Amino acid sequence: MQIKESLKTAAGRHSSRRGAFSAGVTALAVAAVIVFNLLVGQLPEKWAQFDLTDSGIYNITDTSKNYLAAMTEDVEIHVLADRDSLDSRITRFLDLYTDLSDHLSLEYTDPLVYPSVLSTYGVDSDTIVVTCEATGRQESFSIDDIIGYDIMAYYYYGQYNETDFDAEGLLTSAVDGVLTDAARTICETSGHGETSLSLDMTEQLRRSHVSLTDVNLLTDGGIPDDCDLLLINAPTRDLADDELEMISDFLNEGGQVFYAMAGQMDVLPNLDSLCTTYGMTPVTGVLADTQRYYQNNPALFFPELDVTCDATGALTTDAIVLFYASRGMTLTDPARDTITTESFLSTSDACYAVVDEDNMAEGTFAVGAVATEETEHGTARLTVLGSDSLTNEDIAASFSNLDNSALFIAAVTAGFEDVEAISIEPVSLTTPSNTITSGGIWALLFILVIPAALLIFGFVRWMRRRKL
Repeated sequence: MQIKESLKTAAGRHSSRRGAFSAGVTALAVAAVIVFNLLVGQLPEKWAQFDLTDSGIYNITDTSKNYLAAMTEDVEIHVLADRDSLDSRITRFLDLYTDLSDHLSLEYTDPLVYPSVLSTYGVDSDTIVVTCEATGRQESFSIDDIIGYDIMAYYYYGQYNETDFDAEGLLTSAVDGVLTDAARTICETSGHGETSLSLDMTEQLRRSHVSLTDVNLLTDGGIPDDCDLLLINAPTRDLADDELEMISDFLNEGGQVFYAMAGQMDVLPNLDSLCTTYGMTPVTGVLADTQRYYQNNPALFFPELDVTCDATGALTTDAIVLFYASRGMTLTDPARDTITTESFLSTSDACYAVVDEDNMAEGTFAVGAVATEETEHGTARLTVLGSDSLTNEDIAASFSNLDNSALFIAAVTAGFEDVEAISIEPVSLTTPSNTITSGGIWALLFILVIPAALLIFGFVRWMRRRKL
């Protein structure tokens, strides 16, 4: 009996020790989790959370990262709204953005609690104000501009369909605006059937602190004195002789001209003469690239991009640019030895300049080139594109993953040393589509070969199981 009691007592003590040990381990684990959470809570937002959204709205581009990393002045971001009432995507993005630089600070001020803040900055509520004490400048934008929506769907059907998230572009442009006072003017020519730049492209230029104005060279007395770049976008009628002389004089005095062809076979001898003078001779016909085309349409093709040219800006070798119904150019000897010409967009060697079925020339053609010349008054610059595809609204709306607009902004601002090419397009919140840069054998493989192989394999398996 005593032995049984001793065994029970020993077992109880052992069980008690095991229970105490388990409780101690559990308490230690809980304490470790609490300490870990506290430590993680102190980490910057970019390390503590991952972007798991389909659209990748928190993936800040290298353009902003590199710009903010080079900042030397302190910039304050003031959010004039109640933080708790804001979209959580906006507040999280602001945290991630300000973590990119020690020179950025972020504060929230509720105008309902502190109404005087609105008069201090001269803005309305629900506004983000960016200031820099060192420069004394201020930029602002409405919080409602960050998340775009389909206005037509809302107007006709009452559906609120979000289309894009534009926080990064708005913020980086505002930061650049308070740090620099650079401002440039582009004059768009009129009177030749030109295509005006879209509102979206105009906004992209504005964010680089470049303004647009119209000019008719004949009725307005020539090129304005404050014109930093003359834009001739897709003209369908030629320049008058007087206009050609004005533009030539403008270039000789160190001016900058940007010419995008209309992508059709109109005879424009004066414009062609201007290009040839600077070593870019237009070829007859519309281009059809039989190697780098899209969806069996050789007129819709992907030019090869030369990122070593300053006109391509910060674009990388994997950038995708799409051209449609483009004219081509061959680089020839310019009229003067002081002119330097280089191509930054070209076709493959399996491209044809097509006039009709019986008249086509094969070769490699430039569809984007730039010529520069040092003059007594500065560096003259003539940039020529084979079409207006970089600013074409239909192409931009159909392919959200292209770099057309980024290349246009980079090429336009390449000659402005004091202007940053800030082209950060809004992140699309719609369902993305894939863009295949080359069809041919891949289309045959995925459309015919693989489906046929699966059908044959399935039929064979069915026949074998049927015989069992």
